[in-house]
Amino acid sequence: MDIRQLVDIAIDEDPRAPCLWVPSELFPELCAAIGQQPNLVGAVIYRNKTIRDGGPYCDITTRAP
Repeated sequence: MDIRQLVDIAIDEDPRAPCLWVPSELFPELCAAIGQQPNLVGAVIYRNKTIRDGGPYCDITTRAP
């Protein structure tokens, strides 16, 4: 699975969560896959979720890292 599919699964599993954190090493790949660049605070919006860089080696999660 690629990062976009993993993010889609995480969003579907917790649809009420306002944010999603992804590992630093996968964040640029996600941005390229969804065709967006991070805004001034370092987040992208995808499927009405704020997606942020969660730091190195974190899990894809809807909980604060």
